[in-house]
Amino acid sequence: MLQSRTETPFLQPLQKSVVGASIPLRVGACCLVAVATSVHYTDYGPLIPVMLKDLHIAASQAGLMSTLLFLGLAVTYLPGGMLVDRFGQRPVLVWSLLLMTVGGVLLPLWPNIFWMLGWRVVIGLGAGAAFIAGAGVVAGVEKQAALAQGLYGGSLQIGSGLGLLLTPVISAHIGWQGTFLVWGLIGIPALVMWCFVRDGWEAKRERKVDVAAGVRSSTVWTLGLSHMGTFGVGNAIAAWISVYLIHTYNISLGLAATFGALGLISGALFRPLGGWLLGRKVIGSINLLRVGTILAALGVALLALPIHWPALAALGMTSIAIGATIPYTSVFDSAAQLRTVSKGVAQGLLSVVACQTVLWGPPLIGFLYQQTGNFTLPFGIILFFSAVAISASFLAGPAYQKERR
Repeated sequence: MLQSRTETPFLQPLQKSVVGASIPLRVGACCLVAVATSVHYTDYGPLIPVMLKDLHIAASQAGLMSTLLFLGLAVTYLPGGMLVDRFGQRPVLVWSLLLMTVGGVLLPLWPNIFWMLGWRVVIGLGAGAAFIAGAGVVAGVEKQAALAQGLYGGSLQIGSGLGLLLTPVISAHIGWQGTFLVWGLIGIPALVMWCFVRDGWEAKRERKVDVAAGVRSSTVWTLGLSHMGTFGVGNAIAAWISVYLIHTYNISLGLAATFGALGLISGALFRPLGGWLLGRKVIGSINLLRVGTILAALGVALLALPIHWPALAALGMTSIAIGATIPYTSVFDSAAQLRTVSKGVAQGLLSVVACQTVLWGPPLIGFLYQQTGNFTLPFGIILFFSAVAISASFLAGPAYQKERR
């Protein structure tokens, strides 16, 4: 016996449509979400020197701007994935983008570190759910999924790069509080766009959301730990790369931010390249993941060396840029192919695991930099996370073969 029920448009799950013409619109809208969320990963980095002075805080406290943002992301990755599996991507995207925008607008209104850290958590809560929902959309475009995942990941790199590149320019004109306000407003275009994207984007509704299956999955854990050494390591280093270049090579803030941004924006090419390589079956997803973890670790090691040669720094940043980005599609496409775990839960759980480097790395870097006055030990400590990630990437292969569809 069927029972009718009334649901609001933002909560009613829609049946999947296969209108091919809507695929570019869906992917483009997701890429806009990726840029809007990832700007917050790095927007505070170039502002650290002026924040230390104006707010009278320690470098370790400045590092908490990253920790609490990614704490918010980690908290909503799994619930966001569960909501996506239950209601679909669009309602999650709309409400999470709204939350992220409110947090970004309110953050700079009071120049107090505790006020700002509180709103960084709120921004992270919205950004985490939005990220998972966007990843679900691009994973559901079927034959174009690998390329779409690469474009989505590339847009994340563009957003992170813009956060480094444009922040010094904006702050020079309207100050650091005005800069945070500008980045807070960047979520509005994505929010407005997703209020009107309705045609054929939503994946099939999951009748049962089994979180325990994800927790028991060795593939989810090994993919997440591997991603910790690519995404996690890349973002932990990106938070301090401007300060590193200023301290080590005595260059201006604008030039340091430009160099740091180039490494991040180059990832906009490497992430789609990874998707293209997988789509053409040039390399397997797990092998590409292993290459990424090793390259990212090599890059961090080069930056941590006490030898201050510009060529070594350039090589290290390039290695991190490639290693942290090219295996993105490997991680999320593999998570979407598991037989025993739903897509939203798998992607959400692995993202929680991968956040450990960006939760603990930036404040640890700040603390050790404050104690030692250089970046040898601060960056060197990040190699611990890399070692765990490399080990996990070699365990991911057998686990994935056992659990894939």
